[in-house]
Amino acid sequence: MAGAVRVLVTRPEPGASHTARRLEELGFLPIVLPLSETVAIGTETLSGQYDAVAITSVNAVRHADPAMIERLAYLPAYAVGHKTAGAAKSAGFAEVTAAGGDGEALATKLSSVLRPGAHVLYLAGRVRRPDFETKARAAGLELTVCETYDTAAIGHRDIGPRLGDVSIDVALIYSAFAAKALVDLVERREIADNSVNFWNKTRFLCLSSRISESLPEQWKARALISERPDEQSLLNLLASL
Repeated sequence: MAGAVRVLVTRPEPGASHTARRLEELGFLPIVLPLSETVAIGTETLSGQYDAVAITSVNAVRHADPAMIERLAYLPAYAVGHKTAGAAKSAGFAEVTAAGGDGEALATKLSSVLRPGAHVLYLAGRVRRPDFETKARAAGLELTVCETYDTAAIGHRDIGPRLGDVSIDVALIYSAFAAKALVDLVERREIADNSVNFWNKTRFLCLSSRISESLPEQWKARALISERPDEQSLLNLLASL
């Protein structure tokens, strides 16, 4: 697949614009349509003694109260992957360790360096998978969850003009939330009559098998899963088509 391939970018801003620039550099034509947005949640003043901080997304740091981060910065921080680790360092954490890229790997890393009963503050989003918490608690770690942001769907009243009249060649799907939001948009009355032909050749590139399972049956046959749950793997998959 080459040339002016139309690629739908569904991730939230500011990441969507960053991805669009990367796609343009690679010779693709990005169609930016964020399907969700992250919003900060006001957090109460935290009390208690912690042995470490766990972070499973960049947004958990980005939306955290800076004063809270300043109070926690002396603690060792453990991030789900290198990108999140970079965000933690930029926020002020002095000692940051990156795990293997998913929640279970992060829990494994924490349980290998902390004693059972250690108290971990978990910076997280309100919408999240349970993998990290389940495995960390099973390993005997005590978790305090601090939700710093929520995920909200974007309705896009102007979806027709944003998508244009030419069908989408590839859609990049970053979460099960985005997969459901895209289906909801496509099924809206004002575009439903044109949606069958518009999407009948679209390839859906997903960050995980869980995301692909969230797609409707007629789309699953054209869904591919990246080797790892990160954007570079997703773009590598795109380049291989």
